[in-house]
Amino acid sequence: TEFDIKVSGNKYIDTIMIKNDIYPNLKSSILSLNLSEIQKKLEKIEFIKVVQISPILPKTLSIHVIERSPILMMNKNEEKKFMDLNGFLLPVNEKSIISFPVPVISILDKNIIIEEYTDNITQIFQFLIYQYPNFYNNLNEITIKPESWELLHENNTRIHVHGSYVKNQLLILKEFEKTIFPENKLSDYRYIDLRIKNQIVVREKYNKG
Repeated sequence: TEFDIKVSGNKYIDTIMIKNDIYPNLKSSILSLNLSEIQKKLEKIEFIKVVQISPILPKTLSIHVIERSPILMMNKNEEKKFMDLNGFLLPVNEKSIISFPVPVISILDKNIIIEEYTDNITQIFQFLIYQYPNFYNNLNEITIKPESWELLHENNTRIHVHGSYVKNQLLILKEFEKTIFPENKLSDYRYIDLRIKNQIVVREKYNKG
């Protein structure tokens, strides 16, 4: 029996892949379909977060997909993983690396295991995206070393924060950015070092821009 399957909401996952996952579950009557089984099967596809299924008589199945969107890519010893806003790890491959241009986190601290460190990174990036979005949008790369993080911002401005106080020191950076605006912006500095308590150590670029 031919069903008309309408798929919406997907940008990364191919429609044909979704349809091919559904076809084995289709029966003669739309009323006899196990919708929860189809939903669970589709939600096992990587990069799919939530699926909403609506049967429309007589032979139409409406599938609305909400995908997971990576907010960063973690790299440790050539092991690469994307991570979404909820800390869910996603695969990096030829297609996904082109589709999601996000900041890269290079983990040089050998004691860090990616899967065990996602909660910490998730909290920091949720703060950036919700409370400091302009900084996140201009963030290129983060290097996590023992004891410290180095953040590479636009125009090669390097920002140093202590590994144990990343969020607090980014809050200080946010306030610092407000105090220097509009005469200066973060990209006017070669580096900004917040690792020393109650101090902001900066070095301006000789040629701005």
